[in-house]
Amino acid sequence: MTDTPVSQPGAPAKKPGNPHPLITIALVVLILLIAILAIFGGPIFDALAGSNDRGTSAVSTPAIVPVAPEVPTAEIDSKSVTCQVTGSLDIAGTVTSNVAHPLYVVISGAGYDSTGVELGTGYDSVNIDPYGTSPYKIDIIDGCQLGDSGTYDVRISDISWRHLS
Repeated sequence: MTDTPVSQPGAPAKKPGNPHPLITIALVVLILLIAILAIFGGPIFDALAGSNDRGTSAVSTPAIVPVAPEVPTAEIDSKSVTCQVTGSLDIAGTVTSNVAHPLYVVISGAGYDSTGVELGTGYDSVNIDPYGTSPYKIDIIDGCQLGDSGTYDVRISDISWRHLS
């Protein structure tokens, strides 16, 4: 004869086929996790991966394109050079602003002898109004030698925004 199991008083009766309560809780948490990832996971994973490919999305957001900052630019429009009897090299001309903002511009010059050896340097600084023009004059002491077929160089060495007070 076989003994049938007798349940102890106070213990809940166990029904065959019902899973353990911890398994039921684990399944509910797993289903909630899957639902949360399905709703919020796509954009999060795209952002983490750095992917810009959104595929065929129902919501289209415009791309934000940064605006390039305006860079202060100016150019030398004219230049003329005079070699003085004293050996001084005088360079004069005009410089023009290419932006809609006041500029502070430094123009540098150098004088060279016929072999390319630098004889002297000088500079001038000017303030230019927006899209304006300003004259400059550079005096280079001992920048030229009379009778010598030397050369000279003029360039903008610094441009910055001029802040009005």
